[in-house]
Amino acid sequence: MSPDQQKYIRWWLWTGAWLIFFMLVVGGITRLTDSGLSMSDWNLIMGALPPMSESEWMAVFERYKEFPQYQQINTGMSLTEFKAIFFWEYIHRLLGRIIGFVFLVPFIFFWVRGYFNARMLRRACILFALGALQGIMGWIMVKSGLVDVPYVSHYRLALHLLLAMILFGFCIWYALDLYDSDSSGKSNDLPALKRWSITLLIIFTFQVVWGAFTAGLDAGYMYNTFPTMNGDWLPGSAWVLQPLVLNLVENPGTVQWMHRILGTILGIAAAIFWWKNRKADLSPIIEQKARILLGMILTQYVLGILTVITNVEILVGVIHQAGAFMVLFFWIWYYHDLKSNGVKV
Repeated sequence: MSPDQQKYIRWWLWTGAWLIFFMLVVGGITRLTDSGLSMSDWNLIMGALPPMSESEWMAVFERYKEFPQYQQINTGMSLTEFKAIFFWEYIHRLLGRIIGFVFLVPFIFFWVRGYFNARMLRRACILFALGALQGIMGWIMVKSGLVDVPYVSHYRLALHLLLAMILFGFCIWYALDLYDSDSSGKSNDLPALKRWSITLLIIFTFQVVWGAFTAGLDAGYMYNTFPTMNGDWLPGSAWVLQPLVLNLVENPGTVQWMHRILGTILGIAAAIFWWKNRKADLSPIIEQKARILLGMILTQYVLGILTVITNVEILVGVIHQAGAFMVLFFWIWYYHDLKSNGVKV
């Protein structure tokens, strides 16, 4: 690929990444406003336009009344109130369509014009596969709340979020690969730092999963004090489910406790990680990236505390969710530098 071809593909990948980030923000608002079940059909083409007349709005509203969220939670909701929740889910799905368009049209152009080498073509196909899987998973998640219980499965919510993060991460990694390498030179400390980096990513992934569980089970509304949980370090009902391991994934109080514990472990691990980078024989830019990553993780920890003590105020909750993507971004930004040195773990 020529430098100009690489530049245009980079722009394409960065645009996709930040559209995914924006979609996450809207998705967070959708979840916190209980808007996700307001659209009970999935029509890829015809669903691109919202209801345009009063009669169309009434038809969509009547369709919504057939499902558990209206029957069990929103009975008596007015059409105006319905339009408010419909708006966020519609915008969320519209962004999904826009992302599909932004990926498809440049992809065809680049392919026809011969911009892709074999490696980049494979990577573009991976992005398309992940994007399609994410769209399907989003609908599977919504469907879980349209039968009997008016809440989406927290397991499916976690998978939906993880797929979004993987797609976001791949876009960023592929974009960074298209810049000229700025190697900092080999160092004997790199193998150990790579292992620490992967460990940090693993802890972070678990934290994201339990964050999704916390959101899906509405566990964030239960204990709104910190550092204790309404005066206790562990909720009194933490182990009421049988078998006991079920409490870790289905007991809302225990799930919130796990999210707190994992967040604390991640913060401590990030501090140790930064200290090891500070002591290592590395270029100043890599040390600076490690410092920024630590700062983002600690900021995310504080945002988590604010989310709890504000009883999941929508703005704070959305910023907290967006903060997880920024942690991932800074981790990739850091780790890509280590990989560019070519030192094997």
